Amino acid sequence: MAIQFCLHGSARSVQAAVDRAKRAEAVGFEAIFFADSHMNNVDPYQVMAMCALNTKKIRFGTAVTNMVYRDPTITANSFATLNEISDGRAIVGLGTGDGPVYSLGRTATKLVEFEKGLRVIRDLLHDRGVEVPKTQERASSGRVTLKIGKRPVPIYISAEGPKALRVAGRVCDGVILGTGFDLDVMEWAQARIAEGAKEMGRAISEIDLMPAGMICVDDDGALARQRVRSRMANRAHHNFRFTMETVPEGQLAGVRKFMEGFDISKPIEERVDPNLVTDYLLQRFTIAGTPQECAARVKQLETAGVKRLLLTPPNTNYDSIMEAWGRRVIPLCS
Repeated sequence: MAIQFCLHGSARSVQAAVDRAKRAEAVGFEAIFFADSHMNNVDPYQVMAMCALNTKKIRFGTAVTNMVYRDPTITANSFATLNEISDGRAIVGLGTGDGPVYSLGRTATKLVEFEKGLRVIRDLLHDRGVEVPKTQERASSGRVTLKIGKRPVPIYISAEGPKALRVAGRVCDGVILGTGFDLDVMEWAQARIAEGAKEMGRAISEIDLMPAGMICVDDDGALARQRVRSRMANRAHHNFRFTMETVPEGQLAGVRKFMEGFDISKPIEERVDPNLVTDYLLQRFTIAGTPQECAARVKQLETAGVKRLLLTPPNTNYDSIMEAWGRRVIPLCS
């Protein structure tokens, strides 16, 4: 099967989300993942349900929801429900917490608690149930199961650091790999995932690796790369908060200067001087250029064993880039 393309984006209105999902399906995207940023975007669960009713085959997920605001049992119920509405097209996408958490003064879920929550979600969505202890309000301990929706539902987590990647290997069906599109970094990430998988007697082949990053396509390749610089900065900054061990020694000075100049309090495309985005960062976290240049990068990833990519066009021209990728890049990759 040819490599599959998934979209990541936000939604400011339900109608805009539905329209985007319909267009994405029409031009060949496999899935669309919605941000769960409840102060800036419409609720992704309600949006995904509406999209499911207005499409036929495109899949839906969150990139990403969190456990800070939503108990794991609630998340399991929501996705089982969505999976019924969409007839099996739902994908759980989870993270420990980022912008929506920090912006309201909350703290991300500690990784040990995150893994426990992932196991709850997985066990509920795979009909194994979860153990509930005896409490003052509950006369005895016992196992409870999810009694609604369509199950199972695949679980992906967003992971960049080595500890989170090992968690994915132990628990998850897939990884949203925020470390970008660099083949050496991808090999490093696979090794960490394999370590976690081995602990549970799982094979690395059981876990889908979905590299994520920014895209921009234009007949003028240099212009495409210039346009994507500001938007991809947030993705790179998020990654390097977790680890810099994947940065080649010769690139460390440039990456550190980029991190020092980043201001998370500003709007997402104004958080850093674009001149601080080095060519290394641009190459690692984006696929940008002419349709032919973009297709060549995709082919490299496919040859390395990647089955799907999670792609984010710049906010300023999201829909036109989505359309251009679907109509001009996807046909070159099939």
